[in-house]
Amino acid sequence: MILDLGFIFQVIISIVRYVPVTIYMAVVSLIIGGGLGLVVALVRYYQVPVLSQLFSIMITILKGVPLILVFLIIFLVASQNFNHLAQAVGLKMTYGDLPMSILAIIGLSLMAMVGLSEAFRGAFESVKQVQFDAARSLGMTNLQTIRRVLIPQSFPVALPMIINMLINLIKGTALASLVSVVEIFSAATQAASSNYKYFEAYIAAAIIYWVMTILIERGARLLEIRLDRKTRRKA
Repeated sequence: MILDLGFIFQVIISIVRYVPVTIYMAVVSLIIGGGLGLVVALVRYYQVPVLSQLFSIMITILKGVPLILVFLIIFLVASQNFNHLAQAVGLKMTYGDLPMSILAIIGLSLMAMVGLSEAFRGAFESVKQVQFDAARSLGMTNLQTIRRVLIPQSFPVALPMIINMLINLIKGTALASLVSVVEIFSAATQAASSNYKYFEAYIAAAIIYWVMTILIERGARLLEIRLDRKTRRKA
């Protein structure tokens, strides 16, 4: 089998314009999922009655559901119920007016929430009890302790897992084609639809994903070094 290197380069040029779409969906999903995951992790860490048990069950269920199934369920629920919901709340829009990227972001955010809630909960365990004792001795409330002690000290521990989740979200955007969102993978597939050179098209997409992953890992490494230096100065 002879690879058409020219076509690979051609596909790279044609799909690189969809990189911002992929990054947008991944970053927004990371922010939303990270925020939800932080809340879930705090509730489970402080063992809030009822909510802690409910969140634990929810996370366990979502862990066992493949992302592709989450996308399909969101798509089916939205397609069948969005018009009724929009009419009930007075929105002058239909399902056809809904940007499909929103559905993709919902699915990816759920994925991020599950992974990051566990990452944050593990990072919280790394904070020594003496830190909480010191906060209480200074008269800090639980909210102040969370904001000034727990989160700042656990964030560097959770950072590698956050970066890993961002990379997984970028790769997960390939499933957005299920809800008709054109991103890197679906654009590569469309580029090969006329000549059936799918192998070359997928290599081109893989190169784009590979470059994005390397850049993210390099940036994360620089951030980790900066945080480590900042921590040492404080010590």
